Amino acid sequence: MKPRQTRPSRPGRSWPAMLAIALVLSLPSLPQAGQEITQTFELREGWNAVFTEVAPTEADPDVVFAGTPVTQALTYHPKNSPVQFIQDPGETPWEKHGWSRWTPPGTPEALFKSLFAIQANQPYLLYCTADHTLQLTGIPEFREQKWQPDAFNLVGFHVDQTAPPTFAQFFEGSRGHAVSHIYYLHNNRWLRVADPSGVNITSGQAYWIWCEGGSNHQGPMELGIPGTGDGLNFLAAVDELEIEVTNRSPNPLTFTLAPVGTLPVPLSLVKSAITEETVVTYEPFTAYSPEVSLEPGEKHKVRLAVRRKDVTADEVTGLLRICDDIGDCHYIKVRADKI
Repeated sequence: MKPRQTRPSRPGRSWPAMLAIALVLSLPSLPQAGQEITQTFELREGWNAVFTEVAPTEADPDVVFAGTPVTQALTYHPKNSPVQFIQDPGETPWEKHGWSRWTPPGTPEALFKSLFAIQANQPYLLYCTADHTLQLTGIPEFREQKWQPDAFNLVGFHVDQTAPPTFAQFFEGSRGHAVSHIYYLHNNRWLRVADPSGVNITSGQAYWIWCEGGSNHQGPMELGIPGTGDGLNFLAAVDELEIEVTNRSPNPLTFTLAPVGTLPVPLSLVKSAITEETVVTYEPFTAYSPEVSLEPGEKHKVRLAVRRKDVTADEVTGLLRICDDIGDCHYIKVRADKI
């Protein structure tokens, strides 16, 4: 089969039942401390479209897929030209620019392997010869979605596993996704989501989604993280850091920021009361939600301070998780030096 169109037709109004979606992501198992979680995929025989939230401890696909029925792994790294949407994943032109492929060691195709590491925040097409439960243990990484304009994008989403948003909720307010063209993988075929307002995003699943023009849409909750933007890093000279949350939806939005498991990094919530004199207080951080919902376009800042005297090792690490009331969720890495 030859690659199909690079621009989709308008979706119809009918919606096929999604009772047998090819991928289910279970709740991550949480360690007592540190930054690792375990992401679990229920793979089905045939093709599976998955989205990894973690950078595996062992990233080499030879190790990740050793002893599993996974016989192919494909991924796409966008370059300057748009990727063509392929309805049959078996016809994916992996030898084309931007595509990478892995097959097991010892197979003839392994000589041409171009996929050398499984990364966080990356979609993959996995072919299985039998049903299999795949677990990836590693560190989740925060990264902004880069949308390729006027093209299909192979993407996944950071959403709550039990109460995720619908596609319409996630993309509401985004001009580039005002007319949704969304495809999910089912029984080795990409099928269109005909009613984005009635279908929830599945955590850990990858989709083909059309982006009209340029877009930097990150969902209803846009995060601003200081420094390199991938976590809170309390270096020896840095005692306080700020997370900025912006409501990009057209409706009021609230959120909750909380530790994942036991947080080894001792943090305090910094509060400022502005009266005749600005009074700053420090309260032990357990969890935080704003007192009032954010209006559309409104920004809200959460300031955290490390209690350096309570740091028990030369370096301590942990995870925070922030979720809005729609079901958009992200992990935020935290580390602190004792000095």
